[in-house]
Amino acid sequence: MRTSFMRKWLSAALCVLALGATAALAEPDSFGVGDGHNGPLTVAGSGTVINSYAPVTASLVIGATSIPIPIGACVGDPTCFTAGDLVLVYQTTGLAPTTSGDQTAVDLSTDPVGRWEFARLAAVTTAPALELTAPLVHAYTANVTQVIRVPEYTNVTLAAGRSITAPAWNGSTGGIVAFLANGIVSNSGQITTSGLGFRGGQYVNDTSGALFCAGADEPASAGAQKGEGIVNSRYGTSETGRGNVANGAGGGVCFKSGGGGGGNGGAGGQGGRASVTDGSRDVGGLGGAPLTYSVLNHLTFGGGGGAGHGSDSSGVAGGRGGGAIFIRANQLSGAGLITASGSLGGASSSDGGSGGGAGGSVYLRFVKTADCSSVSATGGIGGNVNAIRVGPGGGGGGGRVLFQAAGGTCTIIATGAASGVQQDASDAAYGAQAGGAVAPTVLPGGFIIPSVPTVVTPANGSVTNNRRPPITGTALAGAEVIIFLDGSEVGRTTADASGNYSLVPSSDLSDGPHTVQAVAEVEEVRSARSTLNNFTVDTSVPDTSIVSGPSGRTREPNATFEFGSTEEGVTFECRLDGAVDFTPCSRTTTFPNLAEGPHTVEVRARDAAGNVDDTPATQTFRVTSADLALLGSGCSATGRDSSWVLMGLGAFTALALRRRRA
Repeated sequence: MRTSFMRKWLSAALCVLALGATAALAEPDSFGVGDGHNGPLTVAGSGTVINSYAPVTASLVIGATSIPIPIGACVGDPTCFTAGDLVLVYQTTGLAPTTSGDQTAVDLSTDPVGRWEFARLAAVTTAPALELTAPLVHAYTANVTQVIRVPEYTNVTLAAGRSITAPAWNGSTGGIVAFLANGIVSNSGQITTSGLGFRGGQYVNDTSGALFCAGADEPASAGAQKGEGIVNSRYGTSETGRGNVANGAGGGVCFKSGGGGGGNGGAGGQGGRASVTDGSRDVGGLGGAPLTYSVLNHLTFGGGGGAGHGSDSSGVAGGRGGGAIFIRANQLSGAGLITASGSLGGASSSDGGSGGGAGGSVYLRFVKTADCSSVSATGGIGGNVNAIRVGPGGGGGGGRVLFQAAGGTCTIIATGAASGVQQDASDAAYGAQAGGAVAPTVLPGGFIIPSVPTVVTPANGSVTNNRRPPITGTALAGAEVIIFLDGSEVGRTTADASGNYSLVPSSDLSDGPHTVQAVAEVEEVRSARSTLNNFTVDTSVPDTSIVSGPSGRTREPNATFEFGSTEEGVTFECRLDGAVDFTPCSRTTTFPNLAEGPHTVEVRARDAAGNVDDTPATQTFRVTSADLALLGSGCSATGRDSSWVLMGLGAFTALALRRRRA
């Protein structure tokens, strides 16, 4: 039961709630192929950098709307960051330390490492900080996350000899090329981040003369440096020995064993054995572990190769891993290359060879066709040794590729690389191993940008007495539909072949105002949110009253009643003399041509939500043709009428007595 005051309060509350829910909405990936506001790009030279990069200096929580960056930290394209830009927030590294030498695949499916998301800039402050138009969906760790400006082009053109690239990963930024284009990417040149990912172990000459080393964390310089991987705290001059750390490869150890190959999609290969003067022991650097995750929402750089051990100052660093490439566009044409392969391991004259870097990650999704020469994320070949029975480097593992187009021809190569060799042809690999690989992910059909769904029920402005109202509407057939009540996700369902969907909330809604929206999602890309529908849940039953109408006796056969209720906007239903059903009636209702005798009127109110008064108001009366002036109310009379009646009865009694005496 609610008063008109409560109605007004509810209306105001509904508006406030709707505005608040809209302001708090996070911004998942609904950017498709971009809005093209950066116009066309014609690449004018080789080595063109189109992105700007900055490290993130504080951890970002879910729902953050500001990204702090250092003063003057922007590298790459000098455009840096401006309001309206699209940025990619990308946690490049930062996995908690793992056991050295553990080559078990590392599952990043629920880990922030490798996770990325888009955001739109509202402003750039002097703090400096990047202010966002909507909150972040995920959380990110400080100093291992970078923010990258992502251009939104119409068309992109690279002639032969022209290239797009990125600054090499330096431990905090770089290593990735990312852009959107709502037109055609015409590539006769090259888009590349090959050898720009995680760094290889650096060669350090060992003058100790030590032999028979085997430690996973062998101290320097008897142990050569490990390659870099997603555990950023385990890379540097003090990180030595044959044990890999996640996808970063292990280094060689004394005496002159080869470094391991970096890992990514596939595991890196182990480095070759120790020198024949050290018993040809199988102590080459271990290859980096493979990484597993969904390529729809993660990207990882290839792990760096481990350095080979040496004492003759002839060794070189391990190969760098491949970086990452992220392109979404309407179409791809041309015979150009798209590459994110690992670098070769370092060859040496007489020291252990270094491991090759692993292939990086390539994310390519096109609405229409895609034609190119090749897409590659291969591992780097292990380093050779120009000596007999000294350990070569292990091959880098293959990278990760996501490819989607509605036809066309592109050769995709994401294989692991061969190991290096030494000069004894009878056992050229000398224990060194090739890198492994994982098959590319090729999605069928072109890249789908889901259309905005509709919400049919609850309709905008509707009122319902169902605390779990079915939410129905239409969306792209087969799309996952995500339902938001009062700004929060409450469930997911799938649109059927006709594009219809339905979902019933799993818990009761409170009485009062609510909002509902829907989003369609196809392969991790979302539509914009549907138009906000405001609705009200009302389970309060209205009370009914009879304001006026006949009671007692009446000579009027046409009885008129006026009804009321504690709620505004109700309708009424009446029943006369115990009829089987109530029927609709008006606030003022006349029952015509009533027969003489008793009658009973029952009335109940029904509100906009369908709640019905279960205790109808009732009034009984009698229609009579007798003179009510004589009848009064039953057999009695009151006031002036009763005086006249008594006088008449007195006169009648006196006359009767006189006649009897006569």
